[in-house]
Amino acid sequence: MVKKFFFFKSTAGFTLVELLVAATIIGILTMFATVSYRNSAAETRWAQAKANLEQLAAAVQRAKVDYPSIKFSSVKMSNTSSSCTWNPGTSSNTSPSNLIACGYLEGNRWNSEYFEYYVCDNKTSSPCKSGAVACVGFLSTAKVPSKFKKYTYCFYARSGGVETLS
Repeated sequence: MVKKFFFFKSTAGFTLVELLVAATIIGILTMFATVSYRNSAAETRWAQAKANLEQLAAAVQRAKVDYPSIKFSSVKMSNTSSSCTWNPGTSSNTSPSNLIACGYLEGNRWNSEYFEYYVCDNKTSSPCKSGAVACVGFLSTAKVPSKFKKYTYCFYARSGGVETLS
């Protein structure tokens, strides 16, 4: 009877090596799932940023039709603007946020923890490219995979949107 008890005891349960192998496999699968999730989340945010930028570029083009002499300053786009301060007779620099105050654009998505939007107005300062209407890029402080931080998307009046890696 003692012999039977020891035989049953030796076949029950898992060894430490088996548990370590299972934990390692689960850890590796979790790592791949986390990386895949971060990449897909960044791609989704990037797609939304490109759609937002196209709305911004359309608003800039509509404003330029209404006020041909208007020039935009090189500050990044923000949600804040108190009132429409455009003067049709001047060509002074105005904040891009006036697009919101003057009714050309909705103002709820421009202060982002991931992106910075610029109205280029033929400027070539970063992230703007020559001839672009508006550009968007990831903030250097954005918590996204590093490969995405090099992406820039600019909208051109003649050719539409162009994505580049800087």
